[in-house]
Amino acid sequence: MEVSLTKDEIIFLNLKSLLPIPELCHRIIKFKNDSENKETYKYHLDRWIKIAGEHYYTRDNHYDKFSYVLDANEYIVKPDHRLEFYNMTGISYQVLELLYELIKIGNESSWDFEIDDKEDWLRHDDKLYGKLSNLIMDVMKEAK
Repeated sequence: MEVSLTKDEIIFLNLKSLLPIPELCHRIIKFKNDSENKETYKYHLDRWIKIAGEHYYTRDNHYDKFSYVLDANEYIVKPDHRLEFYNMTGISYQVLELLYELIKIGNESSWDFEIDDKEDWLRHDDKLYGKLSNLIMDVMKEAK
């Protein structure tokens, strides 16, 4: 059975060939790892603040600016009222909200229907929201 070395073990071997003090080699590797971890955390925190923050701000301020389904043949489609989230991700916050809504509806335990009825209802909503999502994305591509 072959076992490969970890990244830190390879670095240790390379450092040890230049610097024959194992404690110092380990400290250098620890410093490198700590520095990389801080940088990675900072990067992901920044992305979370920018992307998620923009999504939630836009969602919380979309009164009367959201697309919706009137019936199976008629849709009211509006572009996002703020384009920052779309420009960062390439997807409309409205499409995400529709997806969240479908997930929420599917997980509700207060259904008064039989299981088959629930699945049919969810399939029906999925088709309506799917078409609305496509229409929203078409409008967003034009708005960009």
